[in-house]
Amino acid sequence: MKTLAIAAVLLAAAAASADEPKAQAPALSPAEQSMMEKYTKAATPGPEHQQLAKLAGKWDLQVTSWMTPGGAPMKSTGTAEFKPVLGGRFVQEEVRGDMGGQPFEGMGLEGFDNSTKERVGTWVDNMGTGVMMTRGKCAAGAKKCTFKGRMPDAVAGKEVAVTETVTMTDDDHFTFEMYGPGPGPGGKTFKVLEIAYTRQGAQGISAK
Repeated sequence: MKTLAIAAVLLAAAAASADEPKAQAPALSPAEQSMMEKYTKAATPGPEHQQLAKLAGKWDLQVTSWMTPGGAPMKSTGTAEFKPVLGGRFVQEEVRGDMGGQPFEGMGLEGFDNSTKERVGTWVDNMGTGVMMTRGKCAAGAKKCTFKGRMPDAVAGKEVAVTETVTMTDDDHFTFEMYGPGPGPGGKTFKVLEIAYTRQGAQGISAK
């Protein structure tokens, strides 16, 4: 919290000097100047953010989910829309569809943390009141990335570990997979969700 407060003061001072061009900007010590440079670098979108921005637009979803290992798959359809937000630092995803015959709405936020060099994401939806959070390495241009995190589980009554994999086929098609623990104590990890994304208006799948 202390470093955030210092950063806020420094940024406020910089903003004040920009609003008053005739006023002389306060001199920063070498340590303060170094801090400013680091905060500026951490806040500047880079190639990983540009890669995420390519998702912008509307997509059709083919959803397959499983309640138990080896159980019958449940299939449904939906739509998603990606929008860059906060100056391109994050991409917001809004999903609409159905889950078990009930209307489904969800919202995610994805970004790349310049400080930790990791892709980070959050997810909330109308099927629960908790927040799922994931992170993992994912370089710009990577075709397949894996993320790990935790999500609240109503059956377990606590947070459980999850793994997500995103596989890019091309700019208009990608697949999202999520793995989690099976029911009961010591349940084996299994695939609980697979979503095939196709950009609306795209024709077929390229051979990239």
